[in-house]
Amino acid sequence: MRRAASELARLATVLAAPLQLTGAALQGANQHVLFTSLPQPWHRSTSYAHCRQLGFAAATALQQPQERLFTVQRPALPELQHDVFHVSLVTGNLRGAGTRSPAVLKLIGTGGSTERVLVGSDELGQFDRGSIRRIDVAVPPGFGTLRRVHLEKHRDMQATGDGWFLLHVEVEGPEGKTLFPCNAWFGESDSGGLGGPEERNLLPAVPELADSCQPSPVSVTASGMSIPHPEKVIKQNTKGHNTRAFGYGGEDAYFVTQASNGIFGMGVADGVYMWREQGIDSGLMSRMLMNVCRQQVEAGSEDVFKMLNAAASQVKEEKLLGSATACILTINPLTGQLHSANLGDSGFYVLSPADTGRDYKLRFRTNQMEHKFGCPFQIGHHEAANKVEDSDMASFFVRQGDVIVMGSDGLLDNVSDVDLQQEVSLMLREKHSSASMVQRLMKVAFEASMDRRRVTPYSQGASEAFDMVFSGGKPDDITVMVALCS
Repeated sequence: MRRAASELARLATVLAAPLQLTGAALQGANQHVLFTSLPQPWHRSTSYAHCRQLGFAAATALQQPQERLFTVQRPALPELQHDVFHVSLVTGNLRGAGTRSPAVLKLIGTGGSTERVLVGSDELGQFDRGSIRRIDVAVPPGFGTLRRVHLEKHRDMQATGDGWFLLHVEVEGPEGKTLFPCNAWFGESDSGGLGGPEERNLLPAVPELADSCQPSPVSVTASGMSIPHPEKVIKQNTKGHNTRAFGYGGEDAYFVTQASNGIFGMGVADGVYMWREQGIDSGLMSRMLMNVCRQQVEAGSEDVFKMLNAAASQVKEEKLLGSATACILTINPLTGQLHSANLGDSGFYVLSPADTGRDYKLRFRTNQMEHKFGCPFQIGHHEAANKVEDSDMASFFVRQGDVIVMGSDGLLDNVSDVDLQQEVSLMLREKHSSASMVQRLMKVAFEASMDRRRVTPYSQGASEAFDMVFSGGKPDDITVMVALCS
């Protein structure tokens, strides 16, 4: 029976229709599966052709018009040598959290993805409130490291209480267990809460932040600023453009916004200046990337992969030339859950109050995604450009009192983690606002970038990369954003 359910899930995926298992029986080397197609009309010729491709032999119709009997011909379906990932889907314990609708699950790795697997429409039952649904998913060779989980809930137009509150997904594979937090509704909330989309990309929780895996509400206030490289100001009369929700300076661009449903988002993109030598302004690309992401957040989305992918697609559609790094994050204020995607050497820090209560300690920082020193991952029109799939993605909960500092490499290359911690601790003891903190960190970064004798993250990286002693900061466009969680 379990094998029948597994084969049925494969068939349902190909037919793009949820299928209900009615019964199964074994006869020698074959297995007969009886199912009902729900609720789409049956297209005989097309569906039978798909079934034959999968190794299913279709019998004649039974008494019910939508009922069909198929035989799984085992010799026609050779077993492949796949890894098997054990997946647990944990439904929340809120009122109305469960659903009678099935869902389609897909695991995406660094080297490939699994097939779409239909879950919740077989003999094991539905997604009941407070339940744990466990399935095994075959992973193809070359799958690589698990990066995200894509889930899409089938929508039942006739059902009431069709929303599904998913707490989290846990995946156990060869590399151990990975938690993918959700804490959100698929579809309309059935308990008066904030509804959500029918599909989501779930990102892996950061292992180092396991101590903060519990959701709690937060309120976020934020500010941002961008200034161009000083030579661009002198030679090109370039100026920074900064408004409440969007700004740019040189090839840097950023956004800070909050949707009507409360979702907070901010991001930064850094266009590659060297394209100027070919008459290309990468600043146009960075601005469009951030504008599209801002619009996605303001539309209520918190799916960072989906919004960055939409931004990259828009850039391609507009045929913009050049390349740019990008880093974005969203925060759900009801739970404090942060999702982030980073492609390149921009990034952000999360600082939390230390045990002493006076200072702040660095709790998280993004990885610098580089091919080699000075050559970051980037979205672009050229063949060597990266894909959004290459982004470093993370998910965890922020707490009341946390401070998020985001910036382009103009900040990260010139201000060390230690200096940042000291500056943030000092400013918060003095009760600075997010806007005044941005101005202060901008000043610190700019002074360091123009100091030829200072030891900076950039000079240390260059010394290691080229086996020579370098000193001084790196003059550049600088973007700084600060978000305060209360």
